Amino acid sequence: MSTLDLFGDAPLSGADKASDVARAAQLRSLLHHHAHCYYTLDAPEVPDPEYDRLFRELQGLEQQYPELLSADAYVVALGSYSPLLLKPLNISLPVYPAKGYSATLTLAEQSHAPSVSLTDDGRKIVFSRLGNRLRIAGTAEFNGYNTEINPVRCQALMQRTRELFPALQTTGEPQFWAGLRPATPSNLPYIGRTRYANLWLNTGHGTLGWTMSCGSGAALADLISGKHPEPDFPFSGC
Repeated sequence: MSTLDLFGDAPLSGADKASDVARAAQLRSLLHHHAHCYYTLDAPEVPDPEYDRLFRELQGLEQQYPELLSADAYVVALGSYSPLLLKPLNISLPVYPAKGYSATLTLAEQSHAPSVSLTDDGRKIVFSRLGNRLRIAGTAEFNGYNTEINPVRCQALMQRTRELFPALQTTGEPQFWAGLRPATPSNLPYIGRTRYANLWLNTGHGTLGWTMSCGSGAALADLISGKHPEPDFPFSGC
């Protein structure tokens, strides 16, 4: 280990850095060993405070030398932006941003509004009650990575809402928002390993990101662990 420079001016020597790099590798090996003993064998060899001390020591070295940061597996879970990150690795991922809109209305007291989630199948619009607010979400606009709000789309949401719920009473102005949904040709997410042994994907969930998030995370954890994924839902391999 290198010693602290009290004056903060003298750079670390090559020998100091080499010593720290070797120590980081040793700590990583120790932590892997103790984690295996604790979680897999149920036979811990060191008390928790000692494991935590080793972990903090490794964290300190990784903060000092960011190039030492490493992991057993890396997961790309960037939604619509996943293809941009993967492009330099020559991985072509068929995920395209589909812009969706939402309007959030503050309901007046005694307003006649749905109290449960409803879906307008004809217009592909979802209505969700959030306390004293009503959120309306829908549409799919293919306009690249542009996140600007189109007033025409917003007014279409409001018009359909008024048609379905003519007695709806609100206060204040609607709050409009737009975001990019990671759409795929099959409408199935990509969950699994790429051609790189330690690079995995969890992306392309379209309009169901929150709905499928827990199941997707559990399935990917099983795959990384070499197990058959327990959550039973359709997804595409990589």
